[in-house]
Amino acid sequence: MELRTINTFLHIAELHSFSRTARQLGYSQSAVSSQIAQLEAELGTPLFDRVGKTVRLTDAGQTFLGYARTLLATAQQAQAALQPAQQVRGSLRIALADSVCSTFLPGLLQHYHARCPQVELVLRTATADEMLQLLSTNQIDLAYTLDHPLLQPSLVLAADVPEPVCFIAPLEHPLAQETSIPLEALVQQEFLLTERGMSYRDALDQCMAAHGLALHPYLELGSAALLCQMVEQGMGLSFLPEYIVRSALAGGRLARLNVPDCTVTMHRQLFYHRDKWLTPQMNVFIELVRQSAQKPPAIPAHTEKEDSYEPDQDRIF
Repeated sequence: MELRTINTFLHIAELHSFSRTARQLGYSQSAVSSQIAQLEAELGTPLFDRVGKTVRLTDAGQTFLGYARTLLATAQQAQAALQPAQQVRGSLRIALADSVCSTFLPGLLQHYHARCPQVELVLRTATADEMLQLLSTNQIDLAYTLDHPLLQPSLVLAADVPEPVCFIAPLEHPLAQETSIPLEALVQQEFLLTERGMSYRDALDQCMAAHGLALHPYLELGSAALLCQMVEQGMGLSFLPEYIVRSALAGGRLARLNVPDCTVTMHRQLFYHRDKWLTPQMNVFIELVRQSAQKPPAIPAHTEKEDSYEPDQDRIF
């Protein structure tokens, strides 16, 4: 029983197609059929029902599916453990959220290149929906984003770090002196926010709507890092991940506002497709992301007991 055959079996189970599996793995369709025929002969039972162009797992195939995933994952882990990082070669394709790029990426890339100088890194920014599509079509190896907790059975969560999102203001803003701020006090303020569709912007809008309120920013921008700079320059208030603004808060360039009725926590997540071969290149990056979770404690605002708000869980990301 060869690992490549198990990998082929898993792809067919996911795609429900011999021809699409052949195209995705770079095999001829006859080679795919031959691999499955050999596997079925070794196991002594059919694994797929083939009716016309429809391919479905048999009961035996469904039973074997769990074992196949475990076998492949164990083999990948063994391969990675036996290959020193300095000898790792090839490429690593990663899709990232913009807010992750601006904060965590530079340090991660520096450490990764030091560990794996022979690996070619191919990076791209993408939305959550784009990441799903890229993973399902094997156009990327890893996706690294900031969003809701992962609820997608076809993906493997490799790292999950809770990240609070906070209201920020220029130091001289009147609200910066308040120990507790009601949501109603924010409605008339000038806000600079990320674009609608970004996870924590949507969570903010949901929170406001739950209280019958809405914010109307005079500026919307996709770059969280640039928004942070604009708030520092006194252009208004914003709502950004704490890791984006941590340096400015610690340096006394911004104030964090305590808004007890709107406490949002997103998740910085790294994941890959469950049928993806876990390469040594991927393993090193996953290890570094997990290490990055060891971060300094949150910078507090003036707080009373806060009511936690959980963003809408219906979205995948």
